[in-house]
Amino acid sequence: PRGPALEHAYLGSGYSDDEIRAFLEKYDIPYTYYEDDEEFYEFCANALVDGKVCGWFRGRFEWGPRALGSRSIIADPRNDENLMLSGIQVAMLKFHNNVMESLTTPPHRNLRAFHEAQQLVQWHWQWLVVNEFLPQFVGQDMVDDIFQNGFKVFRTRKSQIPVEFSTAAYRFGHSMVRPSYRANLAGDNGDPFFAMVFDPDSAGNPDPDDLTGGRRSARRFIGWQTYFDFNDGEVRPNKRIDTMISSALMNLPIPTIDTPHGAGFTGPRSLPARNFLRHVTWGIPSGQDIAREMGEPELSPGDLQDAADIYAPLGTSTPLFFYILREADVINDGLHLGPVGGRIVAETFLALLRLNKNSYLFRNRRWSPTLPYAGDRFAMTDLLAFAGVDPASRGQ
Repeated sequence: PRGPALEHAYLGSGYSDDEIRAFLEKYDIPYTYYEDDEEFYEFCANALVDGKVCGWFRGRFEWGPRALGSRSIIADPRNDENLMLSGIQVAMLKFHNNVMESLTTPPHRNLRAFHEAQQLVQWHWQWLVVNEFLPQFVGQDMVDDIFQNGFKVFRTRKSQIPVEFSTAAYRFGHSMVRPSYRANLAGDNGDPFFAMVFDPDSAGNPDPDDLTGGRRSARRFIGWQTYFDFNDGEVRPNKRIDTMISSALMNLPIPTIDTPHGAGFTGPRSLPARNFLRHVTWGIPSGQDIAREMGEPELSPGDLQDAADIYAPLGTSTPLFFYILREADVINDGLHLGPVGGRIVAETFLALLRLNKNSYLFRNRRWSPTLPYAGDRFAMTDLLAFAGVDPASRGQ
């Protein structure tokens, strides 16, 4: 019969607090000892937010050639560009933790339980992408067509993101950004916290008056009832997809622009201008070229007259980013992407999921969420509720 399974490889040496303290004092290394774990975690979190790097080890190290287990160098991996991104990341972390707690009790939180929780978290999120996110942004008909008739343009067997997606189609979200948002209902001394997306005058402020990330204060959190419908009347609609870009994106703060470390920045700070430059420097096909390749009707010259008035060739060879925004506006009144933009976005997501051998679309397409939900089916509001960041859980 098979012997006991090896559930971990943490069989190497470990060091007690007394041994660590003796080493530090022997070599006159300053240190602080935290009796309270929560106080220690808070210290580390603040250090990471301040851009510092933490060396961390706990317990015995991993036995074997790698010998890296329980020995970590931790930097801040978050995309803290704005409060919304930070809020979603925190929500997903809490969602994972609560899924893990729902599956096990502390003595049984082993690697097997972790992998089960990991799959549940990933599959619920993937299911929401396919059944809530994509239908809202590309239309349910487009999603249904791909499932029923297969892929039209994404034919590679490799998990890779097309440049037409990354440099143009998926940038449709830029047109949906408003200049300002209500971050929460009562975070600003009991009042709603309204702020511009970016405010250059707030740069360097420990509690800036905009929604940039990287700063912590009591009011800097997202109340999700503004962005998702909890049936409380507080949700606000997105800006429609069109070629009108908010002024806040015309002068990006330098920290939001990816530049070489320590390098001065002299390039354009307008987000649309940066998108158009990518179209030229990367040699992206025009919107008309992509439409013809897909067999989709092209926008008429009249649909693009304003672009032709600026430079005549733009009316017949339009940068894909602009074409996709105008297509959504003309064909679907800005409510969701048109046939060119929608197919690029939908096929990229669905193809990557189908090529991922750990996704629910690869392993069990008929799978449906197993966690509790309040309505007819699982929704993003249910994920946020399970994570404990919904309005009711927060008393908001």
